[in-house]
Formats: sequence, C-alpha cells, structure tokens
Amino acid sequence: PAPPTMSTPLPTPASTPASTLAPTTMPTPAPPTVSMPAPKPAPAVPLLQCGFNCYGDAATPVPLQHSDGGIAAESIEACRELCLDTEACEAIVFGQSTCYGRKDLDTQKCQPGSGIFTTEILTRMPLGTCVVVGEKHVLTFDSPLGHAGNISQLTDRKAGDYHLVSSDDLQIQGRFGYSDHFSAEAAMIGFAITGDLIANNKLVVEYTGPAKGYAGFKAWWNGKQILTSFPGSFNSADHFLVAKLDNIDPDEMHERARHTIGGAIGSGALPSYLFEMPDIQIYCLLGEDTMNLVLALRKLEGAMDGYCGNFNCLTEDDTLEA
Repeated sequence: PAPPTMSTPLPTPASTPASTLAPTTMPTPAPPTVSMPAPKPAPAVPLLQCGFNCYGDAATPVPLQHSDGGIAAESIEACRELCLDTEACEAIVFGQSTCYGRKDLDTQKCQPGSGIFTTEILTRMPLGTCVVVGEKHVLTFDSPLGHAGNISQLTDRKAGDYHLVSSDDLQIQGRFGYSDHFSAEAAMIGFAITGDLIANNKLVVEYTGPAKGYAGFKAWWNGKQILTSFPGSFNSADHFLVAKLDNIDPDEMHERARHTIGGAIGSGALPSYLFEMPDIQIYCLLGEDTMNLVLALRKLEGAMDGYCGNFNCLTEDDTLEA
C-alpha cells in the first residue's frame, strides 16, 4: 500500500537571529586618594609690641589655662597662642619663660621691661597718655612717665597752633601763647579736638581773659559755649560728651599734672576741666592764664603723628628729628 499522504504541511521553524555580543566597557579605576595635611594657620601677629612690664593696676589679669598666676611657656609665640585660646585675653606679658594674660591695658601705668619682659597687644589696642605741661614740655604716649628722659618736641617752638595728635580719624591741636607767668616761653592756652572718631563733633577750650584763673577760660561744644558756671557740668543730648568744671585733684590724673602751676603734690584739688568721650579723656588743670593737659585715649588703629608721638612703644622716634 502507498504511504499515507499528509494533507497539512509541517510548519517551517522560524529562523533564530544570530546572537550579537556587545563589548563590555571596563571601568577606569579612580586615582588613589592621598590624604594631605591641613595647612597650618599663619602665626599670630601682635597689634603692638612694647618693651614694658604691665602688671598691677596697669592691666587686669586674665587666667590662662585656669591658672591665677603666670604659666610656663617655651617662647613668646607659645604665650600668644595661650592668650588667643583664652576668652577675654587681649594682651600678654612674657619674660623668664613665663606667660601672663592681660586685658584693659593702660601703658601709662606700665613699667620698663628692662630687656627681660615684653608686653604684646593681640586683640584690643591699649589706653595711653600724653601730658603737656609748663613751657611746652611734652611726655609722649611712648614715655608718659618720662622714663626716656626729656624728648619734648615743643622745646624752642614759638607761640602758635601745633598738632598734638594727627591721624585720618582724629585731630587734636594745642594752642600755645605767651603769658604773665611764661613771658619768654610759649605755654599751652587752649586746644581743639575733632574728627570721625568723635562723630565730627568739635570741642574747643581756650583762655580768653581778661579775668585770671578759671573765670578767664571758655569751652565750646560744636560752637555752643558750655560750662559757664563754677562748678558746672554738661552732658550732650546724645550723651557722647560728659564734661565738668570743678575742683579736681591733679594727682589723680597724672603724677606731673601739677607741673609749674599746680603747687606741690598732695596739695589738694584745683579748678579743672574734665571731658570724657568714648575711649578719650581730657583733663585740663587751669592756671592763671595757661593750662596743663593730660590726654588719655585708646591707641588708634591707623597711623598716628603729632607732638604726642606715634604711640608705637618706641621712644626713639618721638623726637622732632625722627
């Protein structure tokens, strides 16, 4: 018999496409990480370095590392870091490998360091004092007690107006003239102060006469006369200036404030002006027709010049020649 005939053809299997393999991209290895040490901070630089030993009432002690006294330090640089790491510390005194923290520094009350002790101002400028007394004697900010000897810049200066302090922010002029007491040498008879540091206000004091003593002196604040009676007081509307005319003991202002017109030390209070502004105090001992002036202010941030000196703790550049 014939083989059976298939009426339905068998399906043709679908062709399978050839497998395509995509090349594998190998990742690029990351460069090795190298740990770099953090840069060291620049060493602290003092605002001012002085060859002083500021202790006692020249400054307020600041304990370093909870020590009430000085602590050992290998160097002045290490002493600086101790201060900068301590809250409220503004300055240091370093000597004999010992470090002391300080604040509220007043250079008038510091003693010479004698090559052993150094005082550095780190965060806040100190107070300083300039004294103008008698026939043009000036004790500069850098020699307020006269330790540097007589470096008076006004010696042999004639009568006239001279800058006591000259800076971008503050100008103080002293007026010098002849008087009954100093007929051949000009002495201080007035002053004026103004500048950005005192909000461009202007204070003027001058002997105008004809009366002798405090009655012959006048004071003006922004052109308006103040302190017209004795004793008297004045407080500006914005409280920027507080002033008085009264009997004040010159010995409380400076040990030489009485020079030539104030009698012997310890002889009591005398008619005086006292003017107080932020970071500035001006005391005037009033004579018959001249005055002695004690100027206390915080060192300015910028450059300073004038007959009161540049307040850089160096006496040798306070002379007129320098």
